[in-house]
Amino acid sequence: MYYEFEDEMGNISTLTLRDKEVLDPNPQLKTGDVAPNFHLRKEDGNFKTSLYEDALSIDSTSVTDMVLHKPLVLSFYCHCWGSYAPKHLEMLAETAQKVEAFGGQLLVLTNESPQEIERIVRRNKTDFPFYHDTNYQVARSYGVYSDTHPIWERVAGISEDVFTPALFVISKSRRITYSFIDENFDSRPQIKDVLKAVYHWKD
Repeated sequence: MYYEFEDEMGNISTLTLRDKEVLDPNPQLKTGDVAPNFHLRKEDGNFKTSLYEDALSIDSTSVTDMVLHKPLVLSFYCHCWGSYAPKHLEMLAETAQKVEAFGGQLLVLTNESPQEIERIVRRNKTDFPFYHDTNYQVARSYGVYSDTHPIWERVAGISEDVFTPALFVISKSRRITYSFIDENFDSRPQIKDVLKAVYHWKD
């Protein structure tokens, strides 16, 4: 936006004002934050997320319900991450076995369609649950999906709307006791720290 100003001598100068940067309404969560609650439900034979409870669904549970009995490791996954995707999925498979051994549970949210989820599970022989994150609702609430700062604007090779790779450990009080967000697509969670947080889930 341009503004013109005239001084006492009659000289006209132009001032350019930049639009104020739009702040993301859903900042990324970090260790110590309260994990947003969301619900998991079965709809038309497919497993999906919802931010709101469906009182009519008998196949519905929530994060609050899940962490009452076991620590929860929540991860986000996109098949369209390219070469990063299989590495992340391999890490999740390795982590799932160790988390289960420590008495925890792994839940993976994805933007993939229910049909693609079936193919991913079948092809990779995974035994941990995948849920379709409807309209990126949960990813937004955890700060790993942004409409205003999409990943395709800053990461080469990605041309679709995707999550930021992330993993959280959620305790019995629904506090985040471990958080991993890979903004640059060049890292992986510290499994020892994940398991330590799982072990102390009642804290």
